[in-house]
Amino acid sequence: MGSKLDILKMIESGEISVEQGLELIEALEQTEHIENDVSQERYSGQMLSKRFDIALTSCKLNVERSNVEDVTLEIRDDKSRELVDMPEWLEVVEDEDGIRIKEKRVGGIQDFFDLFKGDKRHDQVLYINLKLPMETIIDHGRFTSVSGTVSLIGLQGINIEAKSVSGKVYGADIKVKTLQLKSISGQVVADNVKAGKASMSSTSGKVKVTGSQKHCKCSTVSGSVTYIGTHDMETLNVSTVSGSVDVSLPSPEDYNLAFDSVSGNIDASGFAVPEKNKAGKKSIHVSNRSDLKSIKISTVSGRITYDKCS
Repeated sequence: MGSKLDILKMIESGEISVEQGLELIEALEQTEHIENDVSQERYSGQMLSKRFDIALTSCKLNVERSNVEDVTLEIRDDKSRELVDMPEWLEVVEDEDGIRIKEKRVGGIQDFFDLFKGDKRHDQVLYINLKLPMETIIDHGRFTSVSGTVSLIGLQGINIEAKSVSGKVYGADIKVKTLQLKSISGQVVADNVKAGKASMSSTSGKVKVTGSQKHCKCSTVSGSVTYIGTHDMETLNVSTVSGSVDVSLPSPEDYNLAFDSVSGNIDASGFAVPEKNKAGKKSIHVSNRSDLKSIKISTVSGRITYDKCS
């Protein structure tokens, strides 16, 4: 078993569930990223900042701006949090453009699947703490882990992407042009995040977003979505299957609305009136409030709540 086709065949035959298949496919893609060399493509013109590419399997990752003069890498035991020597299976490459880190304990795709299914376990889980000087601006940052958590604190940049298959993905006090946070079965939390464009998604974990994003997209299958925004938000697109959706804004009356639910309730707190068709589907469609601001929410059985926040 070593390809997406094998996984799809297992889903079709009933050997694994659709959700398990999604986890395996996402994990396979991340493992392929670990095995391949990181692209050496450079930006044209003058470099504005550092580039980061970190690909892990089971290690936990924290990246934060701190009062340090240079990029500082701390490798700690996850349980004791004591500093440890760099293991031979952790590859770190640093140059003037940025830093690349790879966890290379998995010898091949089959070894990875054994690890993912629980047939093989890593004896040592490390906590990787990467401290960046306060003036650091990230041109492009890709931070991934298969089973470990990924935490990003206080970062500033142009394009930042963080993913985990089964671990939690957490971002706080981030200012960025584009941001993508994704997990399959773990939580995705964006706290006080300012972004021009943001995408937050989880299959079965909850998604929670606060802060100021001009354009934001949130999606889950069974996890809930909580969004608390500001006046700066222009477009919000949320989709779930069975997860609930709670959206709060300072001026909820200013937005065009397109809410649709097959069997879930819609509570718009007086800012719009839900309609119910003959099939029992509920919806809200308002298109005359703004030329720019709009919110679209779709769910099958999840509850939708739309309210005002301070």
